[in-house]
Amino acid sequence: MAELVRECFVGLYPLDNTSEGQKAYDLAMANPSNYVVKPQREGGGYNTYGDDIPKLLSSLSDEERRGYILMDLIRAPGFNNVLLRNGQLVASEVVSELGIYGVWVSDGDGRVAINRSGGHLLRTKASDVYEG
Repeated sequence: MAELVRECFVGLYPLDNTSEGQKAYDLAMANPSNYVVKPQREGGGYNTYGDDIPKLLSSLSDEERRGYILMDLIRAPGFNNVLLRNGQLVASEVVSELGIYGVWVSDGDGRVAINRSGGHLLRTKASDVYEG
């Protein structure tokens, strides 16, 4: 059962100066179209995709790289739908993304104060758009 659940998740890799971080760096440099580089900060956005990944990683110091992670690029199946853009209906191939959020608060000794659902967001966007 656990293996079936794991199939729902993509890989996340550190980009720090550990051996795992160096391996992830090498993977991203060799095959950037398979990954997305994400800054470790709240609010989302500012991700880097494809051919922009080697440029970004080459420009960062080892210390700066610690502020990012590498993630396998999700390749969701597309489907035809109609989007409302600037007051106009636009037929398009789209993908949907489901984000499920949680709240976890614990102390330094591992005592959990809060562990609950924080809500969800279902977003649909054109299949040729990275952010959004």
